[in-house]
Amino acid sequence: MYRRGPAPSGAEGIAAKQRATVKVPCTFCRGSGKDPFGVMSALSACPVCAGRGVTEVRAPNVRCAHCRGTGAIKRFRCTVCGGTGCLPAPENPTLVCPHCWGSGDDRSEPAMACLACHGRGHIQAQAANAEKEEYSG
Repeated sequence: MYRRGPAPSGAEGIAAKQRATVKVPCTFCRGSGKDPFGVMSALSACPVCAGRGVTEVRAPNVRCAHCRGTGAIKRFRCTVCGGTGCLPAPENPTLVCPHCWGSGDDRSEPAMACLACHGRGHIQAQAANAEKEEYSG
């Protein structure tokens, strides 16, 4: 058997931050609980919320740049946010992605997520500075 001791105070704050979720209406099915495109049938349950009409997302969050908060790319779930339409807000300072200019889309194929920012539309400021130093040095 494993015994758990008291968690250090720093770990408690991190664990509490990771558990903070809010229930929001499903953006993929617009809260109906049904598959919005009727791919299998008109009675199919939404693949994102499993027919509940609501999804749990981490708070604070930001709108997904790749699907523009709709949860769908064409007739499929967004691969970046999983169909929820939002992503956890970044904790560190960010810059607009220089490859997709903040759209989250790959320039050659808009249905694909940007490889530089992984479809988020922004990159960490420290990563951008390191990339600049790499090319200038």
